[in-house]
Amino acid sequence: MDKEKLKSFLELEIIWKDDDMFELKVTVSNGRYYGITEVYDTTESLLNFAQTLINFPNHHQTTFYETGYKDGYAYFSMRFYCIDKIGHIGLEINLEDKVATEFREEQKNKLKLEIIVEPSAIDNFQRALDKLAINQKGFAILYGRDNRLISNF
Repeated sequence: MDKEKLKSFLELEIIWKDDDMFELKVTVSNGRYYGITEVYDTTESLLNFAQTLINFPNHHQTTFYETGYKDGYAYFSMRFYCIDKIGHIGLEINLEDKVATEFREEQKNKLKLEIIVEPSAIDNFQRALDKLAINQKGFAILYGRDNRLISNF
């Protein structure tokens, strides 16, 4: 799928790395709002989160991941939660853009949005996160429910 045509998605891409950490470019859209930030993380942190997504939501009602510093240089968080008992899953995403802290608080870019995803998309995303963290290169993308291919038959 071409990213420009997607309605809702979350993409994590490693854009820099060294021996201790890597930098993630986080891109998200819910079809109406769109945002990007860049934050630092470690393999261990991302792998630990990926493990919480295995069989989600069977064993967890919610799962949460964050990296960076809220109201600091840059921040990213995502919280997966059940919307109902028939498999609808919400994903709340918070982004804060890199603005040096000596600037006014009003100047810092912040975005909070929700996308709706299906369990099979979470399974694919979990596997991509594992691969991303271990290889420290590439990207992982989570497609929103509104990206399903709809047949005209």
